[in-house]
Amino acid sequence: MAGRVGAVLLAAMAPVVILTVDPAGWFPFGPVKWLAVSGLILAGSALVLTTGTIRLAPWPTAAAGGLVVAMAAAAIVGLDPRYAWTGTPERHLGVVFWVLCALALVAGQVVAAPSPRAPTNAMAPVKEVGSEPHPGPIGRGLVAAGLGLGLAATAESLGWEPSVFDVGSRLTATLGSSAYLGAASALLLPVLAGISLDRRLGRTLRAAAAVGAPSLAVALVGSGARAAWFGTGVALLAVAAARRRTWLDRPQLAAVGVGAAAVLLLAIAAVTPAGARLMSLGDRGAPGGAARVDEWRVATRVLVAHPVTGVGPEGYRIAFGEHVDAAYERDHGRDPLPDRAHSGPLDVALAGGPLGLVAWMAFLVLVGQVLWRSLRDGRPWLAGAAAGLVAHWVGQLFLFPLAELEPIAWLLAGVVLVASARRDDLRRFDVTRAVPMTVGLVAVVALVAGGLGVAADRRADVAATHLGSGLARARTAERAAEDAVTLRPDVVRTRLLLARTRLDAGRGYRSALVEVDRAARLSPGDPVVRLTRLRYLVEWAAATQVPAHAEAAWTASVELLAQDPVRADAWWLRGRAAVLAGRDTDAERSLRRAASLAPRKPGALLDLAVLLALEGRADEARVVLEQAERRSPDDARLVAARRAVADAGG
Repeated sequence: MAGRVGAVLLAAMAPVVILTVDPAGWFPFGPVKWLAVSGLILAGSALVLTTGTIRLAPWPTAAAGGLVVAMAAAAIVGLDPRYAWTGTPERHLGVVFWVLCALALVAGQVVAAPSPRAPTNAMAPVKEVGSEPHPGPIGRGLVAAGLGLGLAATAESLGWEPSVFDVGSRLTATLGSSAYLGAASALLLPVLAGISLDRRLGRTLRAAAAVGAPSLAVALVGSGARAAWFGTGVALLAVAAARRRTWLDRPQLAAVGVGAAAVLLLAIAAVTPAGARLMSLGDRGAPGGAARVDEWRVATRVLVAHPVTGVGPEGYRIAFGEHVDAAYERDHGRDPLPDRAHSGPLDVALAGGPLGLVAWMAFLVLVGQVLWRSLRDGRPWLAGAAAGLVAHWVGQLFLFPLAELEPIAWLLAGVVLVASARRDDLRRFDVTRAVPMTVGLVAVVALVAGGLGVAADRRADVAATHLGSGLARARTAERAAEDAVTLRPDVVRTRLLLARTRLDAGRGYRSALVEVDRAARLSPGDPVVRLTRLRYLVEWAAATQVPAHAEAAWTASVELLAQDPVRADAWWLRGRAAVLAGRDTDAERSLRRAASLAPRKPGALLDLAVLLALEGRADEARVVLEQAERRSPDDARLVAARRAVADAGG
């Protein structure tokens, strides 16, 4: 009975994680999905492991365990002592994430191959594997997830877009990101297509899959996710290669199929935004495309500098600033903050070092052998599941592991390992009672922590909503932010939000800096925390005009740039701090450096123009003002800068 309940919980993970959104949350697609991922994997696994004796594919499972060990070893010496284990609230890719993936792999195998009642030798091979494998509850859960996601994306493409979905120009549906939607569609579309074509499955399941598959195609195209397109294309080629005998025996059918596919692709490129997305591949200034090469260049430098254990999970965002070059800063800036290399192999190597990469690659190779067998000889649903996994992991060459999707893929991989198993592929292992009990206790902790995270995120949304709305609402925002920090004191972003509300409520910069320093203790090298602290010090010095405050801001700017020497925002703040500290030569040099590193932003040039005017260099000040105006002719700060230059020039 416990095993059946566990299987239901595991099957529910895909639809709950993919479809659940929290409109009342500050991050509607974050904490609630992580609660579902962590809680359902742990609770479901604890229940299915109570069967006592389980069947597993030993080598892929061992590779997954090796990956967890490598990540844990890297976390011990990693750059982020806390988030390396738990993961940041934004990405969740700490050691805990990899443990959940490995646990999902085991649970998927257990659900697909129920344990026999009779105990046996732990290393004895299984003599028989079910001759008629079926997708089981996991497959039904994937169909529900794919159908819901596809319909939501299709409705969004037709104009139905609730405010919570309005986060970009491309389709995002219930995932809050076009890249995430593309990755989910690439994983689920082949699964649903295979199930819809398998005549030995139930009619209702096949009908649901038949409706979900074309709607997922809409999601895949409308997401504009080129990594997902590439992964899906490779999966289609893999299916064609595995089933080549069918095509070779029917050359006319093959020709018609290729022609129809070519016409369809041309139509999609011409009618949908897909064509524009493909054309932008060569634009180095656009996100993705050729710009990925710049990201990989920086990531490679970081890896070369940390060749043994990498930077640890979640450490890349800290190491990035030490190795980024001026060309990257000018072309791309830091918005959003780079915290991933956008390439699965690089991201795994950075997090777990070479040993982590080897373990990850070994896992993919071992699973890949089974996927090829499934593509070649498996029933339609099994071939579809294999194709979905191929699309998912190939697409990661240009993306990175996603906390919301990767555990689902590993759970499905466990099902495929068992469904495609031959006589000696699986072995029996005895599981002591302590294992499910331990996992169950961790599940309780995860559910409590996740629930508090959702509650804290909702209070943070109240705080963010009331910011900048007057003193009365500022006090409401402050109380809400305090509640959020009380519920989850380990989240950096809510600490920074509380600091902002302190300022709005009139508590002063000293009070705000206390909260920033507490955030720094959670993640000492976090680049957002360091820049926020410097900005508040500069603003405090500007507000008080106290020389000691100006010197503190100047010292903080020097320390930050020693660790992140080409950050444009830091150079701008350093220039402002130098002005306040009376270091005019340093101020001019810093502001010019900031302007060169951020060629599309006018702020540093405006401050430089005022500085030059105050020094009696009116002609130079006017030239700088003209440069700032060319960068941003509608910037509201231009009027104040012109007035300041005019006043200084007499």
